[in-house]
Amino acid sequence: MGKRTAEKIESDRDKGNKMKDAMETVKRGNSIRSAAKRFKISRSSLQRRVQGNIHPYIRMGQKPFLSLYEEDTISQWLREMANRGIGLTPNQLRDFVGNYLTGMSATMPNGSRKPSKGWYEKFMWRHPELQRRKETLREGARAFVTADNTKQWFAGYRAFIGKMGLQNVAEKIFNMDESGFDFGGKGEFVIASAKKTTKSNPPRLTGNKKERLTTAFCVNAAGEMIPPFLVYPEPKPLHGDFKEGAFPGTEIIFTKKGWMDAAAFLQFLQHMDRHVSSERPVVLLIDSVSSHMSMEIFQFAKEKQIELYRLLPNATHFLQPLDNGFFGQIKKSWNGVLRQRLQDDPGAKATKTVFAELLNKSIAAMNLKRTIVSAFRITGIFPINENRHGQELFATAKSFEAEAETHIDSPQKIAAQEALKVFAGVLSTPVRATYSERMLEGYDIERSPTFNAYRKLHRRAFGTTIAASSLTTETTTIEIAPTISACCRLPIATPRPARRKIQLPSHVTDPHHIKSVCLKSLDKARKLADKEQKAKAKFEAANNRQRCKFCKKEYPNNDVGAVNWVACDHCDAWFHTVCIGEIIIPIGEEFVCMFCEI
Repeated sequence: MGKRTAEKIESDRDKGNKMKDAMETVKRGNSIRSAAKRFKISRSSLQRRVQGNIHPYIRMGQKPFLSLYEEDTISQWLREMANRGIGLTPNQLRDFVGNYLTGMSATMPNGSRKPSKGWYEKFMWRHPELQRRKETLREGARAFVTADNTKQWFAGYRAFIGKMGLQNVAEKIFNMDESGFDFGGKGEFVIASAKKTTKSNPPRLTGNKKERLTTAFCVNAAGEMIPPFLVYPEPKPLHGDFKEGAFPGTEIIFTKKGWMDAAAFLQFLQHMDRHVSSERPVVLLIDSVSSHMSMEIFQFAKEKQIELYRLLPNATHFLQPLDNGFFGQIKKSWNGVLRQRLQDDPGAKATKTVFAELLNKSIAAMNLKRTIVSAFRITGIFPINENRHGQELFATAKSFEAEAETHIDSPQKIAAQEALKVFAGVLSTPVRATYSERMLEGYDIERSPTFNAYRKLHRRAFGTTIAASSLTTETTTIEIAPTISACCRLPIATPRPARRKIQLPSHVTDPHHIKSVCLKSLDKARKLADKEQKAKAKFEAANNRQRCKFCKKEYPNNDVGAVNWVACDHCDAWFHTVCIGEIIIPIGEEFVCMFCEI
């Protein structure tokens, strides 16, 4: 879209909004003159629209080839598709309208089968409720989270916090999560030569973008943060002070791959225990990754009165405070610190040797307390507020519900729309136009049975009539196509077999859960021992061999007669007679081997 075109569309939209606001003002009882003066528009233009001489929703010039109802249906469909995470791009919208026209054996006014970019720009102007926006990527698993799941989790969380007596104790409600930091930074807009001088974008000196270090942060609802917990990959260097310039109390450990595993998380809990007040219990909100779940972790946390409480699975993008404000701010600050370091000394690349120092500078550049408190508030974790999250957040789940609506309008409405089209077809053109305008304006035609029948059918097709002075975009005309609602389908995902997952309670350090985990571990060990024993017996039966206890050599049973063997009457072990000295044992006497005689 060109600059002049965009400016013209914005100017036209502003004029249209002013006209609608002025008509609403007149409806409330103000004079046409005062409304025109207030909104700085032509008094005669406003008067013609108020008197009904000019339709308030249609501008002068060529009329759109789609009816108002068709465009409103498409607008509603576009918004619902975007809310479900499967929105359309401008080109996809033009393709959709082109396919709709092909199905109707219709064309654009210029004979084209596909709308132009100019049509798209004017369509967006006619529908200010639409706007071209950047999508936020969301993993498929997170799309399954529903409003009911969230309310159920909040109910359990509220009851748990109430049971612990921590409803108003922000200092004892913590959230922990880890995040990776790379040394490459992020490219930003900088002041450089104009494109007409140099076509290539300006470069950015960076460190090793492929190297990432894991850092675990833990904050509470009062805006406090315990010292960072850093996880470096092995091997551990023999020389160098990695804590130089670090945040006071920072802990650094080394793991095989530099990731947070169960052993590392246990060390983090020990680190937390050293830096949290001795007034217990405290609540630690965590996600459901496997590194946070083990019997040893549960027992240690329970012993130290650190109550582990799981966030709703696949909902950390809106429930976890660290993911909602804190990580975004500290990554932005981190990028600024890397940029300043290279500007001061282009050869001073960031490495893990100075990582703790640079991280401390990033933390110092933040408004730490304000950021943390805001993160807890916007997620509804503290103060507890399950109403912080609107219904549009859960719209993506509708694409996976078998009973979700797949059409914008119900089948009854579609049938009424088709009947209305047939009814309107028998009316003369002036009468049909008059009826359509009166329905939009909300007026009535006295003593007209035909109009009364038309109005009843119209209301069944489109709901309650909308007055022209209400100035909403939910308007309709009679020039509708019976297939528009059928074309605006809302897709439903194909059912797939769900993976079996272990169900864990939210309060994982609950005594009943710890006991259950112990019993399950014991039962698992018992089953494993039985399985090994059966496998060993099966192996021995399959091989069917005898072994000499002295020389350890094996011979098949069918060759026992070819070699002299003797069995100890005490331990039942077998021996080759040559191995024990070719002794002669009289029939009926016991034989005791040298191992049993000792």
